[in-house]
Amino acid sequence: ERIVESIDQSVTSEQCGGWHMFGDQTWCNKAMKKTPGVLALSFGIEERDLFSEYMSNYYRVPTKLYDCFIEPEKSPPMAGTAPNATKKCDQNSGHCYETPYQSYRVCL
Repeated sequence: ERIVESIDQSVTSEQCGGWHMFGDQTWCNKAMKKTPGVLALSFGIEERDLFSEYMSNYYRVPTKLYDCFIEPEKSPPMAGTAPNATKKCDQNSGHCYETPYQSYRVCL
């Protein structure tokens, strides 16, 4: 029911406190306020996953990354070598997460 309601289009910009757009994704601003226990999940991240980096660096949400195809040597997050909650990330830098991420080499 909640999933259907999320795509219903009956929520107005005023109710959301505006929209936030990133690439082909759009979020309701009020829905993305920091809430304890929130977690971002990303599947099939390949070499770099801008969604999970954005969730980490813009919204300060920890992430869990899942990919079973990319070789870890081609993907710093999957290899565990991308900065992981160790520094502030520059928008133009390489792979970087300001909040903790965990990567799992499994298919879901």
